[in-house]
Amino acid sequence: MLTSADRELLDGLVREMGPRLAGYLRHSFGRRVDVDEVVAETFCRAAGNIAALRRAERKDLYLLRVARNLCLDSFRRKPVELVSDERLEAARGDDDAPEMMVDEERRTALLAAVAELPDSQREIVVLRMSAGLTFEEIADLLKMPLGTALSRMHVAVQRLRERLLNDEESQKPRRAGVRTKSV
Repeated sequence: MLTSADRELLDGLVREMGPRLAGYLRHSFGRRVDVDEVVAETFCRAAGNIAALRRAERKDLYLLRVARNLCLDSFRRKPVELVSDERLEAARGDDDAPEMMVDEERRTALLAAVAELPDSQREIVVLRMSAGLTFEEIADLLKMPLGTALSRMHVAVQRLRERLLNDEESQKPRRAGVRTKSV
């Protein structure tokens, strides 16, 4: 049974952490999860195990871990669904990610590049940039050594930089009349 102090704690966490959890889930798992459903289930689990939540030194990390585990568990249970080309094209137009950059083209390119990172790197980028966690918090949440979290972020940043620079180079207009000589 929840006490009034427990309800107050949960209400505060819902207000503070609800949007952060949603942003983390949206960036980490995209359309593979129902974000609202996972956020709601995260708080239900927290209420169901209120003693563990009260004991948690960092309530935000506790909730992020619960949300992440819910998603990973659902992936283990759910068969992979193939998406038709029509559904894929329809889904491309409704990106509801928060504004990250003023320049829409660069923002779109960055989000696309992050989405193409391997899961292990993308998750660290999202936790750092969207959820605002420190590398120590990320390592604790993902149960990995700090050096591993730092290394994965470093590799991810290199890949993102390379991808975005290549995209910019490919979009530069070529000067008319300039030809290269074949050897």
